[in-house]
Amino acid sequence: MASAWALIEDAGQIFFIRRALDLGRGGQWCPPGGTIWRNEWPEVACVREAFEETGLRVTVRRPVAKFESAWYFVCSLNGSRESMSLSKRECIDGRWVYPHEILGLGTVMDLRRIIPLLDLSGFKAPMMPRGLEPAVPEILF
Repeated sequence: MASAWALIEDAGQIFFIRRALDLGRGGQWCPPGGTIWRNEWPEVACVREAFEETGLRVTVRRPVAKFESAWYFVCSLNGSRESMSLSKRECIDGRWVYPHEILGLGTVMDLRRIIPLLDLSGFKAPMMPRGLEPAVPEILF
């Protein structure tokens, strides 16, 4: 299934959620995102998923990359951080972090993709952990 993911930026920080423990990859940190519905544009899915999971309204600034069937977008926050309301069904935590500090969160989902994505998005990304090879996007925008 195709998916869309939001790198929501505000004041130099990116928002990450911690997935609910009973979901696939439970307990891992990732940007908000999820399944693209049939006939749905990836950008629309990105905005919808970000809102469903976090309660945050976002605008897609630009696409960054596509890895296989996963689309990644840099998004701007519309409104304030205080409007956040995590979906209890999908998220057990949410945090604003500076991109170079994401390794301090714990286990990050798709780290082989996330670090290159942050770099490609113009953020200061952390160094790739030793022994981990970065994933190569299928499409760069």
